[in-house]
Amino acid sequence: MVERQSFFSRLPEELTERILAHLPISAVFRCRCVCKQWNSLLTSNSFLDLWGKFSPRDVWFLVYHTRHMVAAYSPRSGLWNNLPLYDRCSLDSSQVLLLASSGGLLCFRNRNSDYPTLIVCNPVTSSHRVLPDMLQIQYIDIVGMVADGITNSYKILVTGTPEPDSNESITEVYDSRTQRWEHHCRSQLEFLQFWYEVHAIWHDGFFYCLATPLNTSQGYRLIAYDMGKREWTDLNVKMPAGDLRCPSLLICRGKLLLAGKIVEDYLIRSVCIWELNMESMRWVKVEEMPDEVLKKIHSPHSVLIQCQGHGDLVCFSTHRGWQSIIYNLAERTWHWLPENDVCVRSKSQAMGRNNLVGLPYEPSLSARI
Repeated sequence: MVERQSFFSRLPEELTERILAHLPISAVFRCRCVCKQWNSLLTSNSFLDLWGKFSPRDVWFLVYHTRHMVAAYSPRSGLWNNLPLYDRCSLDSSQVLLLASSGGLLCFRNRNSDYPTLIVCNPVTSSHRVLPDMLQIQYIDIVGMVADGITNSYKILVTGTPEPDSNESITEVYDSRTQRWEHHCRSQLEFLQFWYEVHAIWHDGFFYCLATPLNTSQGYRLIAYDMGKREWTDLNVKMPAGDLRCPSLLICRGKLLLAGKIVEDYLIRSVCIWELNMESMRWVKVEEMPDEVLKKIHSPHSVLIQCQGHGDLVCFSTHRGWQSIIYNLAERTWHWLPENDVCVRSKSQAMGRNNLVGLPYEPSLSARI
């Protein structure tokens, strides 16, 4: 270590800064402990800007949460990271609900309040911001978030209603550059109102989500919000055959994917991944979970399976035994995740389906709230 420090001490600070900017985030935290000089260097604005440009991307899968932490799996290292997320962001886990993630930032909503408040935080830098009140929305139906790495800014889309029994849906967008909400559109489309909050994902200028409208038995519908035209559209895409349960929309390799399970006579028959063909607007099955994997991760009567994806990887998780498995789209292989120590200790505790998270997260030193 002495020789290593001596070597770096002879380098110009600008060169040292550029070398360290290529390290993954876990290594940066270890280097901060080397000496006061490095800690100062690695927290400077100039280093953070360089790190944002040169550091290797490391996306974690947020799998489940407890009162004190969120369990995140890093495919790059093959290790679990138990994040003290709520403490780092000065949040009470019993009072907030995690809604969305993008560009190193997480978006929460307060619980048990007469008026919804959104909170954006960067758990790596221990920074958070309580967003101003929305203009009219008091009951949230849809939430989506997109970050822009070039401008280091983000936008949050919310669709909801001003009153619980209102037939009119309102869409508002928060822009971190202006730090205010903007009214985008209002409509009386019945597919925009739901029994529960829906997560929308960003892809190529649109927010996509699966609608399960009130007062209808039509099942899931794929809808999209055009940020340029400021309008919602029902894409009229026929869903896969069978009784689709626990569906999740994913963006992998620049494609819009759907993952979920098919149920027949209340029994799980298959868990599949489909890709949306943008020309024919049809879902094309690209993979089906092998029977031996399905039997291990999912009993026939289990209720929930959670899915998330990024790049070539799709991660499936269930609260039954707290097991998770990753499918590699490029290699067409399945890989079981190692057990998480905190998860093992929590098996005997009162943890259920509500503890599953199901969001990809890219830890960042440079993402600004």
